[in-house]
Amino acid sequence: MLTRIVESQEQVATTGLVDTLEEQSVLEEMLEATKPPPRPGSEDLHYLLLTPFRYPPLRHGSRFGGRFEPSLLYGSLATDTALAEAAYYRLVFWSGMQTPPSSPLRSRHTLFRARYDTDSGLRLHCPPCDRKRAVLTDPADYGTTQELGRAMREAGILGFEFPSARDPRGGINVGLFEPSALTSRSPTEWEGWLCEVTGELVTFLQLTGGRIERFPADTFRVDGQLPQPAV
Repeated sequence: MLTRIVESQEQVATTGLVDTLEEQSVLEEMLEATKPPPRPGSEDLHYLLLTPFRYPPLRHGSRFGGRFEPSLLYGSLATDTALAEAAYYRLVFWSGMQTPPSSPLRSRHTLFRARYDTDSGLRLHCPPCDRKRAVLTDPADYGTTQELGRAMREAGILGFEFPSARDPRGGINVGLFEPSALTSRSPTEWEGWLCEVTGELVTFLQLTGGRIERFPADTFRVDGQLPQPAV
C-alpha cells in the first residue's frame, strides 16, 4: 500500500471567491473544464489518485520521469517517508520565494493510502539494483534515474519501488507509470495534517492523534545548501 500527502487547498481557494454554494458549484465546473483530460484508464479514479497522472511534468521533470513524458504517481511505503519527502519540497518552496515571509508558513494537508499491485514491477531497493543506491538517491541530479525511468517505461514496467533520497531513515518510495497499477480506485485511508515551515525547520502535526514530526533543514542540505530538483 502506498502513502501520499498533498496540500488541501482546492476547497479553501474557491470558497473565498464566491458568495453562495451555488456560485461555488458553477466555479468548480468552470475550473474542471480548464484542466487537461484524464489519462486513459484513470477516468474512474478518485481525484486524489487521478491528478498525478493528469498534469504534465514540472519543468525539471521528476526523479524517474522526463519533462516531455507522461507524469507518474509517486508515493511512499510509510508515513515517515511520505512526510520526509513533503518536508523537502516545502523547503524548496520556501527557498524559491524572492522574499520569504517573516513568520512561519502554515498549510493543511491530506495524507491518504491506496493499494497497488502489478506483475510488471521492479524493486530497485533489492539486489542487484541496491548496489546503485547512491545513483538512485542522488539529491540533485535526476539525469541517470530519468534514463532508467525511460527504459523501464519502454520495457513495459508499470510500477516500481525505490529508496527515498530524502528520508533520513532510509525509507522506500513507490512510482507508478500507469493508472492500471492501482488496485484502489479511491483512497482507503485518510488523515489530516497541519504543516509549519520556516527556513530552518518543517513541522507536521497530525490532526487526530497529535503526532508531531520535525525535519530540520540540515536533514536535506548538501554542503550547506538545499539541493534543487534538477537534471
